[in-house]
Formats: sequence, structure tokens, C-alpha cells
Amino acid sequence: MALEHEKSMKSDFDIALEWDVATWSRALDFWIKSAENQNFTLEKGLEIGARNGGLSWFFAQHFNSQMTCTDFGGPSEKAKQLHQQSGLNQRITHQDADATQLPFADETFDFVVFKSVLGAVGRDDSPEKQQRALAEMHRVLKPGGVLFFAENLSGSLLHRLARRVFVPWGKSWRYLKISELQRWLGLFEQKSIHSTGFFAAFIPKPVRLKNLVARLDSGLVFLPKNWRYVGFGWGRKGLEAV
Repeated sequence: MALEHEKSMKSDFDIALEWDVATWSRALDFWIKSAENQNFTLEKGLEIGARNGGLSWFFAQHFNSQMTCTDFGGPSEKAKQLHQQSGLNQRITHQDADATQLPFADETFDFVVFKSVLGAVGRDDSPEKQQRALAEMHRVLKPGGVLFFAENLSGSLLHRLARRVFVPWGKSWRYLKISELQRWLGLFEQKSIHSTGFFAAFIPKPVRLKNLVARLDSGLVFLPKNWRYVGFGWGRKGLEAV
């Protein structure tokens, strides 16, 4: 799909991603380029764990996608306001949905997208729920449909220690290992998995400094993939039922 107004799109990353944008924007940028290069169909999409609905807004705004914006308990009021004020009410619907039991029929969506969701799904060491959520996303995709994902990884020992001390939910959130992500995405016929981010995780404020460090992180190509704290990419469902 040919994309217009690329500069305007980049400036909208803040709305779509909300926090740690310089690091997580690598995922969104990769999805956009992959959609072009792989000729993904983006007509009908599902956002999982939407919270404030930024990704639903982004795909509806820039790809004219019809989006179903979901979260456990439903998306926030901020999400509904964002979509209404942007004039996207005809393209975005809101729904309460448990990622481990999605209330949709098989083969409903052209694509599914999520950011930072599986850690909450697997709270208190429940990897089986994380696997079930990925299986549900695979189920509701049409043959040839694509999952766009960006998820917090366990990262290095330093990341794991810092979260336990400084992050309120750090002890209960189940951060994935990149090896788990690679294994569980075996459901998909094709996949592309990457990781990014290291030092930026330790810089909460100011945003300008965090963004600078995130840009420096992008050059640390020598770091092992399992030391990085964000995993992202896509998985494409096969054209035939498994």
C-alpha cells in the first residue's frame, strides 16, 4: 500500500504510542514498512489491550482501516474522546474483550495489533495465558492475515533487577523472553521478530534525554538480542488451516 504524508505520520507516533516513543516507534515504523513491502491487507483490524486507543486511531487515520478497539473492561474514556474528536467514529468501534477468550468468530480480521499486553495477561507467572492469547489472535485472523506485535521483554539481569525495585507492577508482570516469543509465534506460517532498546529503560525523565538515549541505543548492534527490553515484529497466518 502506498502511503502519503509520511512526515505527518511520523509526528503522530506520540499519539499512537504515548510513552517511551523513541524506542517503541521502531516497532510502528517497522510495521508500516512491512505493510508496504509485504502487501498486507489492512482493511479490517483488531486492537488488543488498547487502553487509550492510540493504535486504533493510527490505523484508522492513516490506512482507513475499520478498527475494533478492545481492552479488558473496555477501552478508556480517553480513547473514545480521541476517536470522536478525530472524526473517526465511523471507522472505530469499542468493545470489552479478554485477550484469552476473544468474543469474535474465526477468521474475522485482516490484522490484529497490540503493544505491551502479554505481560499483563501473564501476571503472576501465567505463561499459559500468554500462549492462549496468541492462539486467540491467530484464530480470529483471516487466512493470510497478519499480527503486528510489540511487547516488553525480560531484557538483561540489570533490567530485571531494576523493575523489581522501581516498577510498581514489576514483580507481578510477566516479561517475556525473546525465545518464548519466537517459540509461541510458531503458529504463524511467516514471521519477523526483532528486539530493541537497552539504556533508555533506565531514563524516566526528562523526555528529551530519554529520546536521546533511545537513539544511542539503536546503534548498539553488538548487544545480544535477549538483553534488549522491547520485542516487535509481525506474524502472518497461513492461507490454509493448520
